[in-house]
Amino acid sequence: MRTVLMVGAWLVSALAGAAEVTPTGGFNIGATEVVGYRLSQEGAPDVEYFISKTREPAPLVLLIQGSGCAPVFSGLDTSRRSSNVFGYVDLAQQGKYAVMVVNKPFAPKQAPAGGGIIACPTEFNEYFTLENWVRDLGRAFDHAAQQPWVRAGSALALGVSEGATAAAGLAEKEGRVTDVALISGSGPSQYYDFVVGAYAAGGGDDAVKLRLDELEATRQKIAADPDSAKLLAWGHPYKRWTSFFRMSSTRALLKSQARVYLVGGMQDKSVPILSGEAMASELLGAGHDVTLRRIPNAGHNLLPAGAPAGNMWPEYQRIVEWYARGQAMP
Repeated sequence: MRTVLMVGAWLVSALAGAAEVTPTGGFNIGATEVVGYRLSQEGAPDVEYFISKTREPAPLVLLIQGSGCAPVFSGLDTSRRSSNVFGYVDLAQQGKYAVMVVNKPFAPKQAPAGGGIIACPTEFNEYFTLENWVRDLGRAFDHAAQQPWVRAGSALALGVSEGATAAAGLAEKEGRVTDVALISGSGPSQYYDFVVGAYAAGGGDDAVKLRLDELEATRQKIAADPDSAKLLAWGHPYKRWTSFFRMSSTRALLKSQARVYLVGGMQDKSVPILSGEAMASELLGAGHDVTLRRIPNAGHNLLPAGAPAGNMWPEYQRIVEWYARGQAMP
């Protein structure tokens, strides 16, 4: 097992008062028990998370969902319970890891009809920023890391798309995150993704410049009203974009000691894989342990157009195997 720097509750201690912990019940996925907790603390919204139990102490794996306000589970009080976080059920059932997921504060109990951020509650849009989300993930991670079935010394944060940026932000703050996997995640910034996309769309210099000018005009509108939770660009509130535009996953991971696994589809139009390439080149140049997997003919979901979503599981298994090999390192 690798020796890691142990860092305690980072931003949790900055909040006034001790957290009040309320068990929210549990359920089973096959033979695996999953338990839920609600963390209440003065000066912050409640944070709810779920974690699978293991028979023997096991490493902690945090799965971080992408954009939107869907809860991590739907139908918990019904016989049609389902997970909205891809990979959770399969990974938890393996019994090798304590697998956790965290609800975004103010997320509804059921996924919004029609999906999309526009259908999210007003309270959600008014609260959600990257800084708040990373802080709340940290609160949940700190509590989960203290569970008796969680083995100290190693933890994986795996984030998808928007969740990849949050995983990098958590790794910067939380030294107990020893490994980070970013699926279809931004590198220098989400704004950089838009710039790369404008070039990748082609059509000659005039067409590219027109797209860049339109992009800059939208950025200026966001900058003129950065805290608006009502005005939208690209389907998200200005407030959300403001926080993500100032975040660089590359910069965050340069400050972390975590091993890094990057995977992206080479035909991803949402987060161009060149963002991952830029991040990998800088991290490698700084001496970090980085694995970059490029998937030909695949889009944002790591699959070719029209492929069933379940076909993405082998990519998750690759990440888990990479993480397991790292645990075996001296």
